Amino acid sequence: MSEMPTGAERMRIEVPFLPPVEYSPNSRDFWAQKHKAGKVYHDAVFYCCVDARNRGYREGLSFPFVKAKLNLTVVFAELRLRDVDNLLARFKPGLDAVVDSGLVLDDDVEHLEIGDVEVVVDPERAPLTIIELDEIKKLEEE
Repeated sequence: MSEMPTGAERMRIEVPFLPPVEYSPNSRDFWAQKHKAGKVYHDAVFYCCVDARNRGYREGLSFPFVKAKLNLTVVFAELRLRDVDNLLARFKPGLDAVVDSGLVLDDDVEHLEIGDVEVVVDPERAPLTIIELDEIKKLEEE
């Protein structure tokens, strides 16, 4: 676990969709179905991240985060057993969208640390994916 330095930034992005089940390692869907579902989710996360980034600029934040920690909360409507590893795999198009939106420099281990993956059951708020980004290292000025 990394400590947040003084002055580090935190962002919270809410996406009104669940990560696509087609991206679960247990899915046996045809590749075209997987691609289509991934594209829809990627686009939804991308536009939510761009909106959050633009609001962040107005609040004086700077992007991209060079090193960040990502915490993920997935809100479901019903109580079932959920595998955290599968949820993280299902979030792959969303993770790519976070990088494509310019919030994080890259999604490799040098630039992004995966924190907590939490499952919440709340029929009132579901379906919902909450992405929290904590800046660990700022881009150094040259």
